[in-house]
Amino acid sequence: MSNEPQRRRVARFRIRGISGAITTPQEAEVLDLSVTGALVEHQGMLRVDAICFLDMPTTAEPLTIRCRVVHSRVSRREAEGALYYQTGVEFLDLNPAAEQALEALIRSYGAPRGGEWEGA
Repeated sequence: MSNEPQRRRVARFRIRGISGAITTPQEAEVLDLSVTGALVEHQGMLRVDAICFLDMPTTAEPLTIRCRVVHSRVSRREAEGALYYQTGVEFLDLNPAAEQALEALIRSYGAPRGGEWEGA
């Protein structure tokens, strides 16, 4: 990873403990999240620019978000040889209700209103 600061349109908030699913049916751990995208860790490589779906638990009901893969890199290898990837995704076509559900989920992890938290 580069030590250069990342340029994002919206700050991301580091979280732990959320499991979702990316594409079909791979379990993925959400590492950071904003209303414009997320960083997830999962098994199996995803191709840059591929369209995928991220299922997220929210307080109301599960949310399925259409995404575009921005990057995907090997993050670790398990002792038995399984490869894990960290993949950055950009959310596509979010409607206002989905955006509000994401904002509420992010706030539930301690972020203040308006996304004015320290970005990761």
